[in-house]
Amino acid sequence: MDDEARLQQADKLCYDGDYDAAIAVYDDLLAGNPGQYLARFGRAKAWLFTGLFDEAIAEFEQLRADHPDFLKGRVELFKSYLMLSMVDEAKDEARAILKADPGNEEVHKQLMYLGDL
Repeated sequence: MDDEARLQQADKLCYDGDYDAAIAVYDDLLAGNPGQYLARFGRAKAWLFTGLFDEAIAEFEQLRADHPDFLKGRVELFKSYLMLSMVDEAKDEARAILKADPGNEEVHKQLMYLGDL
């Protein structure tokens, strides 16, 4: 199975709620290619679902540093900050996302929780 198929397998496992199995596939993908940002993104989401918030935030922040134009990852970071009541960080991330994508629906849906940016 190639990396693309394995990534799809991991994403499906995560979607189906089999987070441990998904994380194992993501880890295996990353062992062979540490720069595989979509596997890092998927693993960070799986970590969120399993309560590994610090690890997920750190991974999303590293994704932001390595791939600042990957808005999907930045939106997940933004929502993670909100979930953990990290309001200042969420506002900063929202501003950055909206600068790059002023019509970003995911951020606009969450703005009611932030008030003024």
